[in-house]
Amino acid sequence: MEETIRFLLLHGYVVLFLSVAADQLGLPVPSVPVLLAMGALSGSGEFSLAGALPLAVLGCLVGDLSWYELGRRRGRGILKFLCRISLEPDYCIRHAEEAFARRGPKVLLYSKFVPGLSLVAPPLAAMFRMRLRRFLAWDVAGSFLWSGAFIGAGFLFRAE
Repeated sequence: MEETIRFLLLHGYVVLFLSVAADQLGLPVPSVPVLLAMGALSGSGEFSLAGALPLAVLGCLVGDLSWYELGRRRGRGILKFLCRISLEPDYCIRHAEEAFARRGPKVLLYSKFVPGLSLVAPPLAAMFRMRLRRFLAWDVAGSFLWSGAFIGAGFLFRAE
């Protein structure tokens, strides 16, 4: 554990950005522990919240813009690909499309908090022909909420 903290102290911002980007691209990389650790380390003065939060959001955007573009180019095919790993792929596709049709871009505010939805929301936005500028506005807001929640929790509970 001590080696992990030492590594994080040396490369924290890079680890934060890469872990969040990889997570948002769908790779099995747990970014939440890194977000919590960066919050705690920011609280102890080792890092800056003003540096950590924008980097986490930027990591989210790397993944989300990739999925948005794939959704724009491949349409429903990318949704089928993403839902293929679900226990019920047909339900996954139907449920995702219905959620986006009902709630529209607001889905992007909370999708990162719902397992699986964070990967399908960006391509769905493209499939529903959401303009890139509008997508970015909602996605950045959702990314700030998600990143801020975990970095903030690490900051608040650093002594626990």
